[in-house]
Amino acid sequence: MTPELTLSFGRLHACNVKIKALIADAYQVLESQVSGPDWLQFETFDLDAKSDGVATLAQSRLMLRSLLADRFHLKIRHDAKAMTVYILSAANGRAGKLTPADKAGCETEPSPTNPCQRIESTPTFVFAGERVSMPEFCRLVSRLLYYPVVDKTGLDGVYSWKLDLSAFAAGDMTDGLPITFAALRDQLGLKLERTKSPVDVLVIEHVEKPSAN
Repeated sequence: MTPELTLSFGRLHACNVKIKALIADAYQVLESQVSGPDWLQFETFDLDAKSDGVATLAQSRLMLRSLLADRFHLKIRHDAKAMTVYILSAANGRAGKLTPADKAGCETEPSPTNPCQRIESTPTFVFAGERVSMPEFCRLVSRLLYYPVVDKTGLDGVYSWKLDLSAFAAGDMTDGLPITFAALRDQLGLKLERTKSPVDVLVIEHVEKPSAN
């Protein structure tokens, strides 16, 4: 069964999802930044929860953290580890092929009332962003590459853009890095560079498999 994970504005729905993936989502890191027992990587679970009212994504992540602590008795600590990261930069600190947008009313996190930070995608890996900040854009690219992406563009505004990665769907996923590198350069005027840097990692100090309900 294909894993399904939805975490949005007070609703959590997880079907056949690894706990490692839930931990990564709750703390906004990649799975490669979560260190713990092997079973976190292989065993899957179903979870369903909903807040009493509409919540922001930040509040939804706190809800997920609480659920992980209650159901799995999760305890973590933060550490630093040298890992491969990608630096995202813009030529001369300029927006290039990104379309500058109005930042009025923008909030840092996506929410139902936030007019910014909206990213839509198609099944063929075509992404469209509406008034998106560069840190939020970096989170998208990090999920595509499975490596942390650090914002060094110097761009502090919000931007609208379209990123066509349909070659993902048409070809071998092992070509993801060169496809993404080329698309960012040619379509948006952005550059990725690989380096090593200390990265925040989550070390699992305690976690338990839940008992059957």
